[in-house]
Amino acid sequence: MRKLVVGVDGSSRAAAALGWAARFAVRTQAELLIVSAWQRRQAEGTQDDFAERRAAAQQRLEGEWSDPARAAGITRPRTRQLEGSPEMLLEVADAEEADLVVVGNRGAGGFAALHIGSVAHHLAHHTRRPLAIVPASTADESIETIVVGVDGSPGSAAAIQWCASVAPALGARVIAVLAFEPFVEWVPESDPKSWRRVAEWEMGVWIEPLRDRLVPTDTAIVEDIHPVAAIADTAAQRSAQLIVVGTHGLGGFTKMRLGGVAVQLVHHLGLPVVLVPPTATEDPQ
Repeated sequence: MRKLVVGVDGSSRAAAALGWAARFAVRTQAELLIVSAWQRRQAEGTQDDFAERRAAAQQRLEGEWSDPARAAGITRPRTRQLEGSPEMLLEVADAEEADLVVVGNRGAGGFAALHIGSVAHHLAHHTRRPLAIVPASTADESIETIVVGVDGSPGSAAAIQWCASVAPALGARVIAVLAFEPFVEWVPESDPKSWRRVAEWEMGVWIEPLRDRLVPTDTAIVEDIHPVAAIADTAAQRSAQLIVVGTHGLGGFTKMRLGGVAVQLVHHLGLPVVLVPPTATEDPQ
């Protein structure tokens, strides 16, 4: 983990997400970049008026808006102010080669306005880098247990790789969850050809990157349940502080990601969720 980019807008939820990102950066020894989007909302006013407003916005960004990072131990946080829409955060993340983009889960506007149909829709569906969406209610919790959803897809493999890269620095345990709907079969579960034995073997292959890094890892195979419910139930049972899930690939004419499970997790769970696209294949170490 080399660099985190976090979007802020002055809201309490953005401040909570920044505090979470800053603590994550300290634990993983990563650089933190705090980004805010400044927009001209009024047609009136002289050029000097706009310059004055922008200077005031920059002062807020470097001052009170960055206080959560200083409180977490980053004495001189790096900041960058954009002129344009909050979606430009993804351009900054690409330019900075960020290993993780962090935003709050909801707010009055800017980067924290994460209701599907606006900024969240754009970020979650278009990011080519891991994206953390952090609810304010759990933003101050340390990460000791990570639940990652697995299914053998490229996005799932990228999610496992991402966990393997950060779990050692966090000192975290990883629980890999597979939601499985088996066909009717006529062999007992103990049979090597039964669905459960096959699933257990596949899980062992999928989580090899975690074991290669000596990350304490458990597995959970949950039968006849929707993946969102399987991940949520496991996270609750294991008192997890973070959920990681791969997204589907970009495709079709609209270039919209079809990762329904990922989007539902963002909506329904009160835990930070990291969405890892299959394009995030490089090891951030």
